[in-house]
Amino acid sequence: MSTASTIPEHKRGPSRLGTLRAFRDPTTVIAILIVTIPILLAVLYPAVNVLLEPTLEHWRTFFSRPRYVTTLRNSVVMAFLSTTTATTIGFCFAYALSRPGFPFKTFFRVTSILPLISPPFVAGLALILLLGRQGIITRGILGLDISMYGWHGLWLAQTMAYYPIAAMTLSGVLKSLNPTLEYAAQDLGQSRWGIFKTIILPMSIPGIAGAALLVMMMSLSDFGNPMVIGGPFRVMAVEAYLQVVGMQNMGMGAVISVILLVPSLGFFFIQRYWVGRRKYTTVSGKGGRLDPMPLPPVTKWVLFTILSMVSLFVVAIFVVIVWGAFARTWGFDWSFTLRNFEFTFLSRMGHIWNSVHYSLIAGFGTAVFAVIAAYVLHRRNFAGKRGFDFLVVLPAALPGTLVGIAYIFAFNQPPIMLVGTATIVILSMAIRNVPVGYRTALAGLHQIDNSIEESAADSGANTFQILKDITMPLLKSAFTVTLVYTFVRSMNSVSAVVFLVSAGTNVATTSILGLSEHGYWGEAAAMATILIAITSSVVVGFRLLGGKRLFEM
Repeated sequence: MSTASTIPEHKRGPSRLGTLRAFRDPTTVIAILIVTIPILLAVLYPAVNVLLEPTLEHWRTFFSRPRYVTTLRNSVVMAFLSTTTATTIGFCFAYALSRPGFPFKTFFRVTSILPLISPPFVAGLALILLLGRQGIITRGILGLDISMYGWHGLWLAQTMAYYPIAAMTLSGVLKSLNPTLEYAAQDLGQSRWGIFKTIILPMSIPGIAGAALLVMMMSLSDFGNPMVIGGPFRVMAVEAYLQVVGMQNMGMGAVISVILLVPSLGFFFIQRYWVGRRKYTTVSGKGGRLDPMPLPPVTKWVLFTILSMVSLFVVAIFVVIVWGAFARTWGFDWSFTLRNFEFTFLSRMGHIWNSVHYSLIAGFGTAVFAVIAAYVLHRRNFAGKRGFDFLVVLPAALPGTLVGIAYIFAFNQPPIMLVGTATIVILSMAIRNVPVGYRTALAGLHQIDNSIEESAADSGANTFQILKDITMPLLKSAFTVTLVYTFVRSMNSVSAVVFLVSAGTNVATTSILGLSEHGYWGEAAAMATILIAITSSVVVGFRLLGGKRLFEM
């Protein structure tokens, strides 16, 4: 018997026979088309368009003018600073919350979730209300005239916005470390610092690297915070927006978005092929698992102080947003008023409804697509499946700025005219969340033994019946998680949709951004409060119904 014959068919590479069998089944053909056509049209086609748009003169202009070179340097410096602080704080949260006996774990977990369910630029808006020239702390309490606009304000805003991402990434790594080695090292006389330095930290390196790469990608592509609080410290994402929307210089906007893509793709490949493949085994075999070692008293209270300061600052961010929503004139008259909400309900409620409407459609569409993609790409063999698997997860590496600009190039001319419609906004929301939904569905699919589907097939069930009656019901949890996750992220999306919205398709995040940019802090805070209330209600309702996998630490 040959070695190949002992390998299950679904785990082998696609063969000519497997491809022929797949294309003989109508349901499989339809499923493959459902996966491949949207990926080709929504990922590959726009990416090729934006890559082909710049001319040699555009590239020469970018690298010869100090303005653009300075902007590129600013983006790199800010990504390095924000990644360092956000990853460090995230590690502190993940490490502390993975140890027994750490006080107020629930409070710290909740405060770590809050930045994830709010628009990414809320931190920048809140910092202006707290520490700006008319801030409640700087002006109201300390009587200082300090501006938060610039690199320092942006650094703080990005740190507060992205440390929860690092904490979530590192949480699973630290929880998976088997404490047996720690107890063994302690029995051999190793100090607690030695245990951390020689065991815990080295075993956490893949997680730390993965978290840092993820935060750096998000920092490089961040648009909202630089737009709100960056001031004269201009970064690449904002420069691309100014070139495309302000100056109608599409070629230079394409150059900037492509330059943003290069490091993002580099980080993506490193994370996918290096971090994802490195295995750190702490113990082999089976047996009882010991509880993690508790933290030494000094370490515990140092970490408690760090977590408390960060968490209280997060609470202050959300308190000041709500306060600003009810303040008559921020910085001058903090008396209670409903005028800001009246403005929202009278003139901007349509934008909030658009956000809810588009996000629901994007969430449902992403969930359906992710489940079908996971099934097709990991239960069926056909030529090119590895390439499509790569394209499905590729949007995770695409900066929102590039997606927005690429969609303008791709869908503003025949044969597909979508610019100015709600469809292009929904498509941009959905495609950026496909990788997370796909991985969630894939994790659920790996828990379903192939023998269940094979038994159904042996009993006469066709592919459609297997998918409808077995696979889809068993992936219901993954479907729901993807729907809710995509809804929340779509409600808060801004970097791509800001290029694509029009007068009739404006959404809440772009509206808040516009109000903030023109100094209407109360109205912006009122809209942000409504948006936060909607996403928080969805997340809380989901978790109460048993959906604990969403934003889990």
